[in-house]
Amino acid sequence: MDLSLDGKKAVVLAGSSGLGQAVATELVAQGAQVIVTSSNYENLTAAVEEIRYETACEATKIDCRVCDLTDPDSIETGLTKSIDELGGLDILITNHGGPTSKRFAETTLEDFDAGYQAILRSTIQACSIALPALRESSGSIVNLVAASTLESNVSGSIANVMRPGIYGLSKTLANEFGPEGVRVNCVSPRGVFTGRIEYKIEQLAEREGISLEEAKARREEELPLSRLGSPEEFAQAVAFLASPAAGFTTGAVLPVDGGWLNHGF
Repeated sequence: MDLSLDGKKAVVLAGSSGLGQAVATELVAQGAQVIVTSSNYENLTAAVEEIRYETACEATKIDCRVCDLTDPDSIETGLTKSIDELGGLDILITNHGGPTSKRFAETTLEDFDAGYQAILRSTIQACSIALPALRESSGSIVNLVAASTLESNVSGSIANVMRPGIYGLSKTLANEFGPEGVRVNCVSPRGVFTGRIEYKIEQLAEREGISLEEAKARREEELPLSRLGSPEEFAQAVAFLASPAAGFTTGAVLPVDGGWLNHGF
């Protein structure tokens, strides 16, 4: 399928590793001009070089800019300059790092404040900055939100509180700016094999006193497809939803989780 992304201008937040980098790679491979952001410049430049190598693209197709999601000033500067450098914007991919896993009794108000900034407020601010350019281009926003947000667990108090707000934000923006041609959707990953999942598998193996192979098998058993997904599979789904090929889809949540979510509707 032709996603019609050739020449589209995109910004991917938190795109220097993991799922964010995979999405940036896919967008570049589909012909988009992409700027990836992150708080660490060294990680960004390494990601850019890797994307250039993997896609064999022209150097100008992928660039980077520091944008620290814990710092409102950095978000304002990083995203505004990225849009200026691109000469407009067609696609915004919001993303954020995983918060610390704590039970509510272990979580301080300061922890919640930090989680609000890094997860929800940063997403709100990024969408606010991007919307004028997206309204001009009839562009799209895709918010990356973990599928576990819909199946809250006891140890994820910060994520359980902050991430559902992104779903509400997405639906609000879809309704408000849909008449101007702006589409806003969410993609929810689970069981996609990245460095973060590899780390969780290692933690499980150590905690349970089992081998890495056994720990990985347990994660696979959670999923009806009985395997972990690849970052490339996830990125392809995001690229589709961001593209004109999904032009009649907005306000939606697309699980890319191997069937993990149990919701019937």
